[in-house]
Amino acid sequence: MTPEMLERLVMVAVLVGTVWLTALILRRRNARRLEQLVGRSDLWHHLDLAPDGRPTLVTFSTPSCAACHQAQAPAARLVVERLHDVRHVDVDAAAKPNVARAFGVLTVPSSAVLAAAGQLVDVNQGFAPSTKLIEQILSA
Repeated sequence: MTPEMLERLVMVAVLVGTVWLTALILRRRNARRLEQLVGRSDLWHHLDLAPDGRPTLVTFSTPSCAACHQAQAPAARLVVERLHDVRHVDVDAAAKPNVARAFGVLTVPSSAVLAAAGQLVDVNQGFAPSTKLIEQILSA
């Protein structure tokens, strides 16, 4: 192995290690943030709503998000069809970034489940299938 090849190999290894460490740090930071959010009941004011005795599914999307419209929206509709006593609120994260930030949303699609009394139960970063959403709502 030539010195140039060894140097390139070391550079690639350092780069891969840096990316891996950065991803790990970001995941841990996000997990801590979500742990701080779960159980809070003061997030309703960001939605300009009040608890009404029903669990609430909040979905976050943007106009240009294909996965939001082709996957998450149908999953949310299915949840509402199967669980008749559920409120669904869709938030445009691009138009209301303060709401997305309050819920700890880092990407779209994302979703949040609020218990009937208003406490945040869970936040899903990325697509969440209807089965997972239904399970989260029933456990609320």
